[in-house]
Amino acid sequence: MTAAERSAIFALLDDCDATAARRSSRLYTDFVHERVCVGAAQLELMCETVVADARRGLHAVVLADYEFGRHLLDGDQAHRASNETQRGDATLRFLLFERCEKLSRDDVDTWLVERDGGAAEPSVAGTANVCASVDPTQFNEAIDAIHAALRAGDSYQVNYTYRLGFDVFGSPAALYRRLRARQPVPYGALIALPGDEWVLSCSPELFIEKEGAMLRARPMKGTAPRSADPVADRHAAEFLANDPKNRAENVMIVDLLRNDLSRVAQTGSVKVPALFSVEPYASVWQMTSTVHSTLRAGTSFAAIMRALFPCGSITGAPKHRTMQLIDELESTPRGLYAGAIGWLDVPASTASTANDTTCGDFCLSVAIRTLTLSPAAQPGVLRGTMGVGAGIVLDSVAADEYAECQLKASFLTGAEPGFELFETMYATQEEGVRHLSRHLARLSASAAALGFRLDDENEIRAQITEKCAALPAHIPHRMRLALSKNGAVQLTAAVLTPLADSTVGVLLGPDHAFPVMHADDPLLRHKTTHRAEYDRGWREAEARGAFDTLFFNERGELTEGGRSNVFVKLAGRWWTPPLESGVLPGIMRGVLLEDIDLHAAERVLTRIDVRNAEALLVCNALRGAVQARVVG
Repeated sequence: MTAAERSAIFALLDDCDATAARRSSRLYTDFVHERVCVGAAQLELMCETVVADARRGLHAVVLADYEFGRHLLDGDQAHRASNETQRGDATLRFLLFERCEKLSRDDVDTWLVERDGGAAEPSVAGTANVCASVDPTQFNEAIDAIHAALRAGDSYQVNYTYRLGFDVFGSPAALYRRLRARQPVPYGALIALPGDEWVLSCSPELFIEKEGAMLRARPMKGTAPRSADPVADRHAAEFLANDPKNRAENVMIVDLLRNDLSRVAQTGSVKVPALFSVEPYASVWQMTSTVHSTLRAGTSFAAIMRALFPCGSITGAPKHRTMQLIDELESTPRGLYAGAIGWLDVPASTASTANDTTCGDFCLSVAIRTLTLSPAAQPGVLRGTMGVGAGIVLDSVAADEYAECQLKASFLTGAEPGFELFETMYATQEEGVRHLSRHLARLSASAAALGFRLDDENEIRAQITEKCAALPAHIPHRMRLALSKNGAVQLTAAVLTPLADSTVGVLLGPDHAFPVMHADDPLLRHKTTHRAEYDRGWREAEARGAFDTLFFNERGELTEGGRSNVFVKLAGRWWTPPLESGVLPGIMRGVLLEDIDLHAAERVLTRIDVRNAEALLVCNALRGAVQARVVG
């Protein structure tokens, strides 16, 4: 690993409740190496090695896959023989760093701004093409199978989960800033791993922490939706606090945690100081309880992990048999999701206290609301995974539990990306909007891909009809339809000034210091307000007496103009760049490709093709198709 690769690895463990007086966030830098435990038999030796690293001055960050808990409960051979291929990796990872800096909330804010380019507002970032690993029918079938297992006495409660897969746009730091603003929590994490992999976590749930001889767990079980109406929101919290079903689920997990803690606690020290607390988060109310105990002298970190991991709140009860059911029911491995993320400090240097120093202080979260990002096949592109789930008991209703999973997923899917979708349309009082169905189809497809809310197309059509009817007669207008992430629609109109000439000039971006576009950028397929370079392109062209600037991608392929698609005539045939080059599926582009008389088709085009073209066309929904020539 090169020095540059090492310097790119870091871990931010982010407590949004940290203050200047209580600097409880931690920033780990100057990566040294990673230690990976792949089986239960290695656990004690691995933990001893990490303690030795810590005594030499290194600082440990812990990442525990959920499936590592199967090694601990079943033993390596049983787990390996059962489902290793299906269940994927099952590791306990220790990242070792030279530096650990304790930070306040303000310190973390400043550091994140610097990582994200220095702007107060987060950069554009979000997810696209979100796809669940199960559909509603498969979810219902799984709940039916769980109910059968519950009736057979195999379990009292099963925490059933599935995975969301998605593409990522923007930087991981920007995406984390947006998620963090949406759900500030005490157990956040932004971790850059070796191999350009990332962990982004906004977990509200403590798994287990040790401070001195005290162990503390805060299992979270029970969910209710938040409301924008303060009265309804308060009623939702009161309902959750008093709901027998949620209380029953919560107390089952509390009992499980009490039992697990008793395996490493001093006799009689396990207490429950807080039961059925209700806490507010961005989109949900969550019910938590708190369990305390005093650690038995001489207990190691490895012994604590064997007794407690994984957390009972994300398995169900009884833990061992329920985890076997989870393996049978869930179609994909959980990985880090539902595992643990946190830190482990060096044991104290003296054993003069009543409790010895076998285990240093530590804090581990339950890795829920947690994204893992990995490089996709295309260079520079990240693909993400996040798990969601719900606790299933005998009286659980599948439709309600599916809705709860979607509510939990909205932490990710509802995050503001930093832009709007929009359509720019040709409109008159007499004709209405030209190509309206094409515009709405493109808007609908983009909304679905990017998770924008789009409720009623007929209502939008009615608003457009009303807007067009109010336009002055016989005067073309530019009508703009904007859609925000939450589904708000805005319509504006302005007079469309005619072009001065029948042939317009275009600039070539590379000749005027414009950056290349990246063909794999998922946002290029959607018309968004995140288009500063495109807007600069046509504005600079206008300032030079031209109409638009033509852009090229990193492979030197022609893509599109700042406000137009382009067609190039070569050897008597019209060609336009394919979408795969990084092109917006423009409205007029689609019309021209369907024009039988034009006989146009897609083809990769280069700057040489543009220079050697017999003719050029630029086109958009406002201007139609216009003859063009290269200028400047």
